[in-house]
Amino acid sequence: MKIDDSLSGAPSVRSQKTRNGKDKRSTISATITTTQDSVEITQTSAQLNMLEDKLGQLDTAESSKLEAVRQAIAEGRFQVNEEAVADALVQSSMESLSRQGRK
Repeated sequence: MKIDDSLSGAPSVRSQKTRNGKDKRSTISATITTTQDSVEITQTSAQLNMLEDKLGQLDTAESSKLEAVRQAIAEGRFQVNEEAVADALVQSSMESLSRQGRK
């Protein structure tokens, strides 16, 4: 049995709407590719980067000191030097008040 190929010469049937839709997509694609991206780094972001750098430079020996203090507290042999704590609080308060006065 032979298959009749009589439709092979007929033009393809696509509506005008289908062709226009394809043209619009290519126009949109061209528009999208011509846009430019921009990035702004805020002051807060710059400060965060600076703090991150400073944290990276901290002495890791501090963590061993902290662990020793934790161990001493857990064992009940940690002694608080009240005089040193009071002096540090007064000094910190004076610095804070001094900074507020400059603003």
